[in-house]
Amino acid sequence: MRQGQVVATLPTRDTTAEQLAALMVGRPVTLRVGKTARQPGEPLLEVTDLVVLGSLGVPRVKGVTFAVRRGEIVGVAGVAGNGQSELLEALAGMRAVESGRIRWQGRDITDTGDRTPRLMRALGLAHVPEDRHRMGLVIPFTARESAILGYHRESTYNGTIRLNRRAVAAGFDRQAAAYDVRPGDGSLPTSAFSGGNQQKIVLARELDRNPDLLLVGQPTRGVDIGAIEFIHQRLVALRDAGKAILLVSVELDEILALADRILVMHDGGIVGDVPRAEATEQALGLMMAGAVGSA
Repeated sequence: MRQGQVVATLPTRDTTAEQLAALMVGRPVTLRVGKTARQPGEPLLEVTDLVVLGSLGVPRVKGVTFAVRRGEIVGVAGVAGNGQSELLEALAGMRAVESGRIRWQGRDITDTGDRTPRLMRALGLAHVPEDRHRMGLVIPFTARESAILGYHRESTYNGTIRLNRRAVAAGFDRQAAAYDVRPGDGSLPTSAFSGGNQQKIVLARELDRNPDLLLVGQPTRGVDIGAIEFIHQRLVALRDAGKAILLVSVELDEILALADRILVMHDGGIVGDVPRAEATEQALGLMMAGAVGSA
């Protein structure tokens, strides 16, 4: 108590996770993802027999085949280090493909100049990397500058000689309002923002372009309960708008909450492709451990 007022109520044995989360963030929080059944549309991304090497030159992705369709979230479940990171980087144009094919909206782009991060974005593919500090942001930059990374060559931001600072500031202000980025001061260094708000800056930057496909790795790693709820809602809204999402997460609860279909990776290969309605935590865990079974 402070000056006769109760400032917090300690949780009891009967306190639910949502009640505890509400105590932490100071408002009602739902940890359940409201998601209606969807009928996926045509395939946007088709991957066939894909092999990708790791930094040591050994295969990390070993002959995987799958498709991602409009209007669905495809979750990739697996213990960290089983090829998920290399798969996302190859699809985003950041890593070379050793063999196999990648098709985008029916067109083979495996060996074309389109498979660079910049041109993949131009095709309608956005990428939220797993490590926001290493690959998603430049921490010493201002938040406004981090909010245009990868899109800084767009005519919206480029003047005749230098960046249009007014447009950069206006773009951040709009995104910060739409994605509840706090504080809303884009002149602050990115390092001044919490992990959850840094993640919102990355998500706002990528989703603001209304991509056809979002590649997202560990979307809620290191973020607070309130930001998790917000991020999950945004991902479901994108899917409900007819877009596609390929979601990599080591959090099995997150995969089960968000995905319409689940790919399970083990030792660089896909050992399961399971509709969410048929998936159980136990069966997925067995597949993640290499004990291939039926979900």
